[in-house]
Amino acid sequence: MIRYLTAEDPKRFEANFNRTCFTFDHTLHESPAFDLPNLVEVSKRLPTSYFSTGEAQVADGWRELGPKKPMTLSETVETIGETQSLVLLKGLAEDREYAPLFRDVLGELEEYVGVALRSDASLWRATVIIGSPHRVTPYHIDAEANFLFQLRGEKIIHVFDQTDRTLLTDVELENFYAGDFSAARYKPERQADAKHIVFPAGKGVHIPLHAPHFVRNGAAVSVAVSVNCELRSNAKLAQLYKFNRLMRKSGIAPASPGASPWQDRLKLAALGGFGRARRATR
Repeated sequence: MIRYLTAEDPKRFEANFNRTCFTFDHTLHESPAFDLPNLVEVSKRLPTSYFSTGEAQVADGWRELGPKKPMTLSETVETIGETQSLVLLKGLAEDREYAPLFRDVLGELEEYVGVALRSDASLWRATVIIGSPHRVTPYHIDAEANFLFQLRGEKIIHVFDQTDRTLLTDVELENFYAGDFSAARYKPERQADAKHIVFPAGKGVHIPLHAPHFVRNGAAVSVAVSVNCELRSNAKLAQLYKFNRLMRKSGIAPASPGASPWQDRLKLAALGGFGRARRATR
């Protein structure tokens, strides 16, 4: 197994995983696999992708920006240095050329974090993120815990506290799990509360589940890879947010997940009963 993590204190991974963001060093950026010509080729065969060719602002969320340019995905990657574009190439973990590299990185992460990761991770993904110079990745949250590796260029990432419900509200989380991926709304007056991380090639950062964040690229094309995992512990949490949204729409103010364990159990039992009833009537 090739080793890519060069953390001086691996215990930080175990102590801080999914609790707070932290940085680490790596050598993944030394691989020529992430040179732009190679990414143009892989963009032609990866199964899914997202790309936007309009200028973005921090508060824009995930939406199509500006007029759609008449370019293919691979053409967008090839001309990324000249356009205001953001490309997410998904499915890297299953690609024939990149899967062995991904397995090595994953093995190291599981070694460093330990049982907290191995026992909780249910599904791993790897996504290449390619952005034009000075391009903004808008403020958002993710439903996975994330390890972000910077490979080319530089960016500044701003990460907020995922546990602060005055910043990331229950209503925003409820709407997020109802399918609104832009549900977390940027609050400019809270910008001073963010951690600001300068992020050159060879640097990595861990972003916990639900931690709001946005990114601004430097003066060169930025290439990063996001290695993220769905957590078994979050599956029930997501169901609770969905249930609470139904309660709120019915005029009932629900207790936040975790505020009342017995209420959480009742909600999950009700959801289970509802699901069984739906299946029985099909």
